[in-house]
Amino acid sequence: MAKKGKVKSGETERLYLESLASTLTGWNDPEARVARALEQNEFLLFGQSAVPLNKARGLPPYTEVLIRLQEEERNLTPPGAFLPIFEYLEMMPALDRWVIEHAAKWWRAGGSARDVVLGINLSGDTLGEAGFPAFVERQADAHGLPPQSLCFELVATEIVVAPLQMERAAKKLNSLGCRFAITSFGRDSISFDALKTVAASLVKIDGAMVKEIHRDAVALAKVRSIQQVCGKAGIRTVAEFVEHPETLKLLKEIGVDYAQGYGVARPAPLDGAPAGTA
Repeated sequence: MAKKGKVKSGETERLYLESLASTLTGWNDPEARVARALEQNEFLLFGQSAVPLNKARGLPPYTEVLIRLQEEERNLTPPGAFLPIFEYLEMMPALDRWVIEHAAKWWRAGGSARDVVLGINLSGDTLGEAGFPAFVERQADAHGLPPQSLCFELVATEIVVAPLQMERAAKKLNSLGCRFAITSFGRDSISFDALKTVAASLVKIDGAMVKEIHRDAVALAKVRSIQQVCGKAGIRTVAEFVEHPETLKLLKEIGVDYAQGYGVARPAPLDGAPAGTA
């Protein structure tokens, strides 16, 4: 049985949860639905490649692991519909562990032939769990997944809530060889604090800025500045939400390491995630 999260008490909270689930998914009993999805492995892993922009640097392939929920008639529910429910039920650690376990199984079944770094989205609640580093180590050992092939992606705002706790966990995972990335980097000033907390080796530049650089000089200057700072610090960069050819051209000129978005590679089932071209 999957362990249920801590459900917030009170009739108001119950009504809010039911309203949230109904609006996003149409579920009548969200607690039972998410528990069943975990117990019966009703999720599918997808991958979206981040494409190296300078082959001369010899950067490894990078694929962000994404998740979809299988519904009836082979319909797939995107994460934006069910993640808020997991968050409200405080069940993100259970979902994150499911993703890591099944990504490791994919690796053992042949994913290792790609020699790819897997970007795993992680919630702050998961990283803050005392037993999480040990769980990662067990999964890596059980499935022959090199820890250095795991890069945990976190949002800066989740890290700064409990920085000391996050720092302790990150040090344990870094000692195994795992890496960290800060996503939506540059959206706010706390991004740099988060970098230090988890000793991040990668930043994913906020897509809202990236999308504008071909038509907004200020956005271009911000992305250029982030790249310069990260380059001096030895931190790799990924530009998110790359869709326009001119955007891609500018990113190459700036020196950004990777591009990710529908303009270079769309999400696909992990077994067939495309390498993409740039």
